[in-house]
This record gives sequence, structure tokens and C-alpha cells, in this order.
Amino acid sequence: MGFFTLDEAQAQLSPGGNFGPWIWELKLKAEHISAEEVRLRLPFGDHIARPGGVVVGQAMMAMADTIMVLAICEKLGRFATLATISQTTNFLRAAVQQDVIGVARAVKVGRSTAFGEVGLYVDGSSDPIAQVLSTFAVLPDGVGAFNRADQR
Repeated sequence: MGFFTLDEAQAQLSPGGNFGPWIWELKLKAEHISAEEVRLRLPFGDHIARPGGVVVGQAMMAMADTIMVLAICEKLGRFATLATISQTTNFLRAAVQQDVIGVARAVKVGRSTAFGEVGLYVDGSSDPIAQVLSTFAVLPDGVGAFNRADQR
């Protein structure tokens, strides 16, 4: 058995979970979680669409960042404090009035750094619409403060 059940992962994505209100507003749905991969659905809605129904990249990038946190925590077997170091997104084609499916894999998880990849797809297609590579800092347990840009 893994760290998260689907219900526990969904609770993290919902109001009261460990993610912020802007993530709750995406209405992400947990569909699969295992040590090998995590799959989430970003339901289409006007709140994440440009005129014409194109899903905005910002929503997909927020989804990719969020799904990687779940994938890394699942691999670690605990809810760790993580900080995004880098995220590179290559958009391959548009999602138009369709749900977006994200599939994340924690490629390497070390004591202080984790690397992952996310494939984004429109519902019902195996052709990727975006690919995302991420690097996260794995912070020591109990650490909540980050180095702020306005402090030296």
C-alpha cells in the first residue's frame, strides 16, 4: 500500500488541504496514485480558458507543479515540504474545451533534491499536448521558512 489513497490525495487538492486556494479553484481530480505514477484531471471550465476555449498554460503549469508534489511525496512515503527549483514546460499543441490529464513520474528522489516529469494530454488521447520537467528542493521536516528575496 502506498502513502496516499485516492481519497487522501483528493483531500490535499481540495479546500483544507495543503495546497493554496488557487489550486483548489482548479478543481483538480485525483484519478490514480502509485509509487510509479500519479494521474490528475484538470476539468475544463471558463475559469481556465481563453476566448475560444483554449486551456491557459498557467493552469496547466500549476497542475504540473501540484501533481509533482504528490508524486514526490508518494515516492518518499510522507508529506514533505518541497520547494520548486525549476519547471520547464514545452507546449506541443492546444487543449480546446477539453479536460487535461496529467501523468507524473518522480524520476529521482534524493534527500535534498527531487526530479520529475509530467506528461499532459487531452482526455481520451495518448498524444501529449505538453511535457514538463521539474526539480524540487526537499526541505528538512518542520522547515516552513524559505529564503526570501527581500532578506539577505
